[in-house]
Amino acid sequence: MAQQLKYEDGIKSSLHVWQHEILPKWDEVKKHKKTRDIWWQGVPPSIRGRVWMLAIKNELNITHELFEIFLIRAKDRIRICSESESEGIGLEEIHAASRENSVDVIKLDVARTFPHLCIFQKGGPYFDLLHGVLGAYACYRPDVGYVQGMSFIAAVFLLYLDVADAFICFANLLNKSCQLAFFRLDQQVMQSYFNSFEEYYQDHLPRLFAHFDELGISPDLYIIDWMYTLYSKSLPLDVACRVWDVFFRDGEELLFRTALGILSLYEDVLLTMDFIQAAQFLTNIPVHIDSDKLFKHIDNIDMHQKKFGQVLMQHLAANLASNHSGNS
Repeated sequence: MAQQLKYEDGIKSSLHVWQHEILPKWDEVKKHKKTRDIWWQGVPPSIRGRVWMLAIKNELNITHELFEIFLIRAKDRIRICSESESEGIGLEEIHAASRENSVDVIKLDVARTFPHLCIFQKGGPYFDLLHGVLGAYACYRPDVGYVQGMSFIAAVFLLYLDVADAFICFANLLNKSCQLAFFRLDQQVMQSYFNSFEEYYQDHLPRLFAHFDELGISPDLYIIDWMYTLYSKSLPLDVACRVWDVFFRDGEELLFRTALGILSLYEDVLLTMDFIQAAQFLTNIPVHIDSDKLFKHIDNIDMHQKKFGQVLMQHLAANLASNHSGNS
């Protein structure tokens, strides 16, 4: 109880600073040490949506009107698919519909998104909103389409933003290089991210790295799920949102620092596990994870001396050269 009261007092104090000192002068103070320090503690839920929008930005220049256009197109695709089930519509039309929004997969995934919240399932208040954002995105980016895991990301945005702003944040986030590589299944770029992660992993947690290597547990076994849902499926929602807060501050390196933070936090228990136990544990991280403890471990992962971007570029170049020599 005392801890909860302390947390609530901290949120009130933090909210005052955000509302009166940071948000009114966002461009001027967003990189100041005081702002970064308070940001690290997590953004107060009542202003989270606003901060996320400012941090993600809208480099794609998506307007509310553009979202409405793709939403209407998505609804048309859904109608065509629904009618095809009962009336047998031409294959060409159905193929176009399924290519643009994978209606069946979206339906299935929406039903499985945060089931404990009971708001995204059919009949729930957010079912149509989530379906709309995902369908509109699949029409907006048919080259990416719908990929399993996207529903969790879109759902979190909908918890803090209205539907059009959620779509704008969702589309801009998925346009960032790391997310685009994973959602487009760009194997070469994904492998470069895994290689970069392993380099830091071996530096920071050599014992666990050796143990996992011996067991045959490679990063793709757990990192892919974490990347596709940005930890929102694996971590308790409040902890995942704090990860998102800092991810939008620091960029993709924070996602990999978080992965190492989780491994560091649970290193002792993971060292006692076999392949199946460790794989299951990393898929279902304990729900009572302490947010502050996790962030202490994340903070201990140093990516300043060896900058993540530079390490990634080295692995991208090496993988590109290797791929080129393999093809020649």
